[in-house]
Amino acid sequence: MSEKRKRRYFFHGVMAVSLILFPATNLLAQSDVYFGHPLGSTNILGIYSPLAAAAGETILSFPGPQAAFLNPASMTLTSGFNLAVSTRLSHAYARNIYNYDDQVASYKRTTFYPEFAGLMAGNGKWRIAVAYSLPEEYNRPKIFNYNNFDEQDGKLHNFGLSVARKVTDKVSIGLSAAYRTGQINHTRYYDSSQENRYWDVDIHSFIFDFGLIWEVNQTVTLGLALRPPYKMTIKYYSYGELLETGDIINTQRIKGSYRFPLVLTASSRIKVLDNLSFFSDISYWDWSSSQIGGDLQLLSEIYTPNPGKDIVKFSGGLDYALKIQSNLENKLHILAGYIHDPQIYRSWQGNRMANDYVTFGLGLELKKFQIGASARLPLAAVDEYGHIYSSRFQFGIGLIL
Repeated sequence: MSEKRKRRYFFHGVMAVSLILFPATNLLAQSDVYFGHPLGSTNILGIYSPLAAAAGETILSFPGPQAAFLNPASMTLTSGFNLAVSTRLSHAYARNIYNYDDQVASYKRTTFYPEFAGLMAGNGKWRIAVAYSLPEEYNRPKIFNYNNFDEQDGKLHNFGLSVARKVTDKVSIGLSAAYRTGQINHTRYYDSSQENRYWDVDIHSFIFDFGLIWEVNQTVTLGLALRPPYKMTIKYYSYGELLETGDIINTQRIKGSYRFPLVLTASSRIKVLDNLSFFSDISYWDWSSSQIGGDLQLLSEIYTPNPGKDIVKFSGGLDYALKIQSNLENKLHILAGYIHDPQIYRSWQGNRMANDYVTFGLGLELKKFQIGASARLPLAAVDEYGHIYSSRFQFGIGLIL
């Protein structure tokens, strides 16, 4: 590729990242009104590898077993047998002044989980992947609001199968299917009451993802992924417990559902230089079509009733790869990215919420191994209204045969 063309791609890449960074206004954090929302964001496609997470959570930055369940067709960008495992440490924190002394109080909670284990293989034009992942967690710090404490735990487990095929030398298609199951446990301790209140929620669903990859040339790769709307089945059980006797009172059992939106994601990878690449994802979330099926009053405690607003989420990143002199096949990846993630709910003050993150990390690529570590940090300053902020750190290894 000519130097003039390389400079043009480099300029376009810088402009693309700048356009993504520019809308970063109204930096706020996550609301805790609806306890069925995952920690960090309502707009979660799945698990990104630590290297992809460091590059702004972009699908085409590092195709592998994780990306097989974000855009299934991306599997054809790899070869051989791939095994990947990763872990995640999440740190959630909040501050508020809603206490009897009207003094600022801080609340923190840190959790550590295995988040992904998967393998991928292929034969000829076909690729297949199977995996377990933990795409969402619902843990919250224990927060005091004048007359009660709220505390929450919960996880969503994902078991998936993905298949892809190379249709032509440049075009690939893919399909993935997954079963999701999880539980949310929310507790409210009343300071001035004779009872505590408990909510136990079981959730189940099947989801499908369709993917398309177009390798335009050696410099540019484009991707398109579609997740159709799906229904989450909800089993809701709540009850009170009298502090003095331990008796169970005011029990409620209901079944319902929540319709999650269609998601359309366009991805790009631009190799500007031999050792420098830019990545971007733009995803559209059709949240205005979401709806609750069942008792609206009770289930709206868990999920947002139809917000009447669709979301466009932006993410971008870059990878600068340094060849290690002892072996030119070995590389050190220096990665950075940015995420602008508008939310569907409003803050206590009525403002639209948006999560903005900076990401960074390092990766070591050896002949048969990949080792990566990443961090995702919020850009918003911590307020005093009980909004939850979260940081995430990932570590993973991959085997390529």
